[in-house]
Amino acid sequence: MRLTPRHTRIAAFFFAVTAPAPVFAYMGPGLGVGALGAALGVVASLLLVLISVVWYPLKRLARRSRSHRALPIEFVPRGQSDDRQ
Repeated sequence: MRLTPRHTRIAAFFFAVTAPAPVFAYMGPGLGVGALGAALGVVASLLLVLISVVWYPLKRLARRSRSHRALPIEFVPRGQSDDRQ
């Protein structure tokens, strides 16, 4: 493919439109701390979502399976007598 002046103009226009322009703005310490706090808040909320969606149902399932285990019929807790006769 031969590079024609038309292709050169299209490529130049594309790069001129998509090139980042320099921005002269001051980002003070308050804005930096606010951005850091917002980023940490997003991370914390994602961790809480993960815990609530994954960990809590697994914990309930484990608790339910432990409580449904059958005890032996002859089980008598310590300090109590067996009144069945």
